[in-house]
This record gives sequence, structure tokens and C-alpha cells, in this order.
Amino acid sequence: MFRKIERLMERILSDLPDYDPKIIGFTIISGPTGEGIYPYFSDDNYDDPEVEVIEGDDCIYITTVANALADGAPYVTFHKKSVTLCTGGAKEMIVDLNWEIDLVHSSYNVQHGVIDVVCRKKNIPGETSLS
Repeated sequence: MFRKIERLMERILSDLPDYDPKIIGFTIISGPTGEGIYPYFSDDNYDDPEVEVIEGDDCIYITTVANALADGAPYVTFHKKSVTLCTGGAKEMIVDLNWEIDLVHSSYNVQHGVIDVVCRKKNIPGETSLS
């Protein structure tokens, strides 16, 4: 149902005239969220961007802003229980996670200056898959 709502919203927003305000990107997350996760920043964190982390039942969603003025392209590196974010240039930040993630099925997208990361939680032995 949520996927259908997302597609409907994409179609509605793409049909708006160019002079109307634009909405760039959105995510629908259902269900209760888990405990808050706080990123570990480097020692020089005064100019690091804010990072939003939302935990769902089967995924952890991370959103931050890419640095458009940096020399290098933004990227994300997935680790067993953390994610390394590079918002552009050489500066990186680490987001520690409370769950082990499925490295193969986790992904990220950089669009319109926003980095969206989806970390699929790895199935824990004895638990039923939510997918």
C-alpha cells in the first residue's frame, strides 16, 4: 500500500507546473521507531552536516546533505554494524548502528544534494523475516 502511495505522490508532484513550489524526495515509514541512534563524528565536527537516522522494523534510514562545494563526490561505505558517510571531499563520518546490516541489500542514493541511505537489517537466527 505504501509503495502505491509513493508512486501516486511521485506522479502528482511530477505533473506540477514549473513555477509551483517543488518537493524533492520523501520517505514513508510505518510502524514504531526504535531507540535513537547517534552518529560518531570526527574530532573536527563543528562543520559536519546533520544526520537523520530513523529505525524501522526491517531497515534503518539515514539522510544527510551532500556538500556541493567539495572537490570529491559523496559516497557511502557499509560495514557490519556501521555506515561511513562521505558528504563530499575527504571528510568522513561514522554512524554506528544497533543492528547488524545486510551489506548486499543495503543501498544509497545521492540526488539533488541529499544522500539517502537504506540499511536493510540482517536477519537474526530464530527470527522470521519481515520481507
